[in-house]
This record gives sequence, structure tokens and C-alpha cells, in this order.
Amino acid sequence: MEKTILSTADVARLFRVTETTVKRWADEGVLRCQRTPGGHRKFEIRSLVEFAEKNNFEPVAALELPGIDERTEVIRVAILRKDFPRLVEGFVYKALSADRNDLFRYFIYLYEHKIALWEIYDLIVRPGMAEIGARWERGEIDISHEHRASHETIDVLTRLQSHIYVKPTTGKTALFACLDSELHEIGLRTAANLFESEGWCAHNLGARTPYESVCLAVEEVHPDVLCLSITRIENAADVSRELSGLASVVHGYGGRLIVGGIAASSAEIDWSSVDATLSSARDLLEFIGGESRRDRPGAASSLKRKP
Repeated sequence: MEKTILSTADVARLFRVTETTVKRWADEGVLRCQRTPGGHRKFEIRSLVEFAEKNNFEPVAALELPGIDERTEVIRVAILRKDFPRLVEGFVYKALSADRNDLFRYFIYLYEHKIALWEIYDLIVRPGMAEIGARWERGEIDISHEHRASHETIDVLTRLQSHIYVKPTTGKTALFACLDSELHEIGLRTAANLFESEGWCAHNLGARTPYESVCLAVEEVHPDVLCLSITRIENAADVSRELSGLASVVHGYGGRLIVGGIAASSAEIDWSSVDATLSSARDLLEFIGGESRRDRPGAASSLKRKP
């Protein structure tokens, strides 16, 4: 079973303080807790991360890692040193594990030790999935392993979202999609998670969304930001035209169009209509911060069909 609620002893160990100190934090309301019928204090991971961020606390000890295996001690040491290559190895091992819950337990463990979401995405998931893809290309694993790792990663990122600390609402909305035949949606899921964590309302259309459907969704949602993920380019001219059309739609509501993914740096595409092309979760987080503070101008409807 996944451990997503921590005890007083867990928190004390994590920050290397006494249990009396943790109880005082809870009783003073500095660290939010839940009370069991027996009066014991229990702490959600999101409350712990909120407390650590507000008080500039860093974990100085590692909790027990659920699901003991031969990599447990290596991971416990790596998480305190922020040894990301070792943490990538842990991700690959657990993503390829036959245990469906192994990867979720790992992500929870990373997050409760204050590995930031952008670090999980940029420094662990991205290089980890690249390594899994390379292993398939070398014939070391079957395509079924690569597909299972991809889908379980998306599932775990979605499940993790219900345990993270979410900032107060900004009142802003973001819409996410992979256009047409685009199947690679891990980046899209991570982008949606980051926006949600920063207090945005996120609507995710997922993979293989036709251009017309994205237009209609913009018409319905009026997003402050439309975020597209592009990994593969089949026809650069078509992609350029669709980006221009979508930019016209979302700009008509005073919103912005941004693009991420491996192909976001491609010289084949005309990016002139796009407000930003981003290459990492960290860059996206910086962009979100600026957009969260931006006042949205008034705008009229301008639905555009496929150019």
C-alpha cells in the first residue's frame, strides 16, 4: 500500500528534529495536520511540502522507501545528495518493474523529500524515458516494456497530482493538447500538472486531438494559455499553418499560445505566430509565473477553422 500520510515520527526523522518540535509546529498551526480518533497527528505530503517551502526547510534524513529491493539504499543516499543520475536509474528500474504501484511509491518518495515537480520532470522522467527508449532501440527490452513504462508514467503523474501542494487559485485557465497524430503526451501531462500546482485551472485534451477540436475547445474554454506539445513533425507546412490558425483563435480571447516538446526547436516550423517555445519544465514554470501576474486584455470571439 502506498504511504501518502506521514506520522509525527516520520516528519521528525525527515527534518532531524524531535517529535516534540513537530507536535508544537502542528499545535501552533504552522504545519497542518489531521487528527486520528485516538488523537494522533498525521500529516499529508502536500502540507509537508507547503511547510518546507514557506520555512525554507530541506530534508536532512531519508524515510524508509516502501517496496524494498536491491536499489533501496542507493536511492535513499541519492535523494539526500540530490544525485539525479542515480535517481534516474531508480526511475528506469521502477518504470520497467512488473509491480504497478512501484513507480507511484517512488514518485511519492521523491516528492515528500522535496524533489520539486520540475526536477522530477526535467531531471528524472525525461532522461529516464530517453534511456528506456534507447534500451528498446538496442533490443534490450521489448516494445511492450517501453509502452507500459510510458503509460504507467502518465498514470503515476496523474495520481501524484492529487497529493501535491497547490498554490492559491489565480483564476486563470490553461488548455492542453497534442495535435492531430501526435501520441507523445507525457510532456503534456507534466505541463498540465505544473499549471495546476501554480493555481491554474487546467483542461487537458490529451493526445491525437484534431485541429478543429482544439479550436472548438478554445471557443468554449477561453483559455489564458493554450499549450501544445509537439514531438514528431510529419508535415512542417501543415504544422505551421495550424499554429498560425490556433494563434489567431487564442489571441482573439486575449490568451497566449505556447509550444513545448522535442520538436519545439525545429527550424522547419514557422514559429512567428507562437508566443513562446519552451524546452523544459523549469522554463515553463518561469513562464507560468509571469502569466499568473499578467492582466488579460479584453477580446472578441475569432474562431478560425483549419487554414
